[in-house]
Formats: sequence, C-alpha cells, structure tokens
Amino acid sequence: MAATRLMPTEEGQDLIDLTREICDKELRPRVDEAERAAARDESFPTDVFRTLGKAGLLSLPQPEEFGGYGQPYEVYLQVVEEIASAWMSVAVGVSVHSLTAHPVTTFGTSRSSRRSRRRG
Repeated sequence: MAATRLMPTEEGQDLIDLTREICDKELRPRVDEAERAAARDESFPTDVFRTLGKAGLLSLPQPEEFGGYGQPYEVYLQVVEEIASAWMSVAVGVSVHSLTAHPVTTFGTSRSSRRSRRRG
C-alpha cells in the first residue's frame, strides 16, 4: 500500500506520482533479475539511472542555476523512499549521487568547472 505523503511544494505530489509510475513500469519488473545478475558479476543498471536522470529525479535538491529542480529535501527524500520501495540498491545510488553533487553545487566554482572540462 502506498504511503500518504504531505508535500511542501505543489510539484511534490507530481514528482511522487512520476516516481511511482517509473517504479511500477521500469524498476519493479526488473529488480529481481538485475539483483541476481549483480550477484554473479559486476553488472550495473545504467539504463535505470538514465531513466531517473531524464525524469529529473537525480537532481531534485540541486539549485536550479546548476540544472537542478530546487526542491526541498523533504520532497527529495520522499522520492528516494519511493524508489527504495521498488529497488533498494538503486535508491542508495540515487542518494549517493545527491550526496556527491551537493558539495560540487555548494563549493564548486566556474573556474574548477572549466579546468575539469579541459582534462576530460
């Protein structure tokens, strides 16, 4: 049974609805086989993260000026919780992604961004 959510933004419920749809169509049908495959080798569900990224769910708490959606952490955490209900290891990956993006958007500079692009 889906949890009843209290959203601090108008977009919050739309994001939860989108997350639930992706979980039902993309994650739940694949989780068991993907986890079995990951136990056998080093497979990683790259396409799942692409789907979440295209849906904007990987950058919810990041500032809009850096390509994020500027959503409060309350919304982001509820989205991660919905993902975890379908596929826990993917939810952990989403969480780690956000944790590592935070210092970049908080402390990064345009100079460090230019330097990074030259190396790549």
